[in-house]
Amino acid sequence: MNTKIDEILVSALHISPADITDQLTMSEVETWDSLQHMDLIASLEQAFGVEFTFDEIVSMQSVAEIKRVLQGKGVEV
Repeated sequence: MNTKIDEILVSALHISPADITDQLTMSEVETWDSLQHMDLIASLEQAFGVEFTFDEIVSMQSVAEIKRVLQGKGVEV
């Protein structure tokens, strides 16, 4: 795994590190449902010491978008 984000995705979504690309979206991952999405969000908030707005949470439906939102909060990705 390359990054802390990858580690969180693997743990929260129960996917293989090899499956993680920036293009990976919520609709492509069977385990990435609304409940797992909130677990993922909580894990990201805790790991990076940030809080997401409702709009950010709704938009974070791909790895690329997760990284974009985190970068907007000053997190190096």
